Amino acid sequence: MAKLIKYEMRKQRTSRMVILIGLLVSVIAYCLSILTGNINMTAVIIGLGVCAALLVFFYTGIESILVLNRDLKTKQSYMLWMLPKSIWEILGAKFISALLQMAIVYAAFCIAVGIGCLGAVIRFEGVQALADMFQRASEVFVRGGVNWTDLVWLAVYIFIAWSQVIMIGFLAVVMSRTILLRSRFAGFLSVILFFVIDFVIAFGSDLMYRLPWLADFAGSPRINIWDGIYYLVTAVILFLVSGVLADKKLSV
Repeated sequence: MAKLIKYEMRKQRTSRMVILIGLLVSVIAYCLSILTGNINMTAVIIGLGVCAALLVFFYTGIESILVLNRDLKTKQSYMLWMLPKSIWEILGAKFISALLQMAIVYAAFCIAVGIGCLGAVIRFEGVQALADMFQRASEVFVRGGVNWTDLVWLAVYIFIAWSQVIMIGFLAVVMSRTILLRSRFAGFLSVILFFVIDFVIAFGSDLMYRLPWLADFAGSPRINIWDGIYYLVTAVILFLVSGVLADKKLSV
């Protein structure tokens, strides 16, 4: 399994390196603009950084789906399914590598933002202001202003939600390649199937909240445990369906 994950991570290595190098250059340019007091340049870098971050986060989220589509579209699919590994291991490795790719990129952006904030505070307010900021933040946590349970649940919810998106993409790609094999229209069909499956899952969520014991949670702006359970169950179902279809229709 570890070798499969390493193999899948190598497929995304180029995009990962481009993103990390671009982020490093942006951080260096930002720090230089802060040190030289060039406020206009700082504003431009921040604006471009925000736009780039949105594009990068979107692409990183769907990159594993694009890789799977490419594997099934090209002759790599023969090598993929001929490995002495089960379909479940292959798809599982793709899923884990997708999460690792996102984790690496997101962590890098968080570090970059942290460096930028620290640099700005030290440059314009001084080291003492930085120390005061950390002290105030620690006081907020100590006094219970931030609920750690909510933060942990939010992280778990985001993980489950992204897992479901990846699984929807996997199933859409597998279904499209099953129906149209290596046709040039299979990619377009997978996009349509993605939104159809997503609509069905959203409709199922609405039906769930019509149950008498869950009706009170319907329309609530707060994230609740039932959302997480529903998304987790649907993600597992999507994964199982993808594996069965790939095993019966695509493996050789």
